[in-house]
Amino acid sequence: MLSADGETAKQIAERMLEQTGNALRSNDFDAFAQLFCVPHTLETPDRKTTLKTRSALKEVFDRVVQDYAEHNVTALVRINEHACFHGPFKIEAMHVTHMMSGNWRIKDPIPSYGILEFIDNRWQCTSSQYAVDDNTTVGLALRRTASAAAEIEKPTHGIAVSVDEKRKN
Repeated sequence: MLSADGETAKQIAERMLEQTGNALRSNDFDAFAQLFCVPHTLETPDRKTTLKTRSALKEVFDRVVQDYAEHNVTALVRINEHACFHGPFKIEAMHVTHMMSGNWRIKDPIPSYGILEFIDNRWQCTSSQYAVDDNTTVGLALRRTASAAAEIEKPTHGIAVSVDEKRKN
């Protein structure tokens, strides 16, 4: 299947990976935000977070950029493992990210899954899942996020907790 512009799901996913990676490395939030739909759902094994506003997306973006700077990340090698259309306006995609500092990989590869949807005449990521712990990139950013615009769900005896409750724990 091809998009209306004649692109395959893999081409669209790879283009978005390149654009998001460039935006993260150059600290260009405006370019990054164009590729994400708000509200946006982020998941790690430890958390499920709904970023309800652009400012909440920026807070996570800033924290990831900060983490990259602290670890001297000089390149993101992102490999699209799979991308397929689920109808003309939705793509499911999986990729692996290798964070590099010079010629050295500084963290284990990070598998990720995303839902891309054609909204407002452009492809946007509406949901992301990252196989990271609370001390790695997105996981660390979510753990540190204290924005009231983000709703964090983490089972605590079967009850989801808010950002304020999370800080108490």
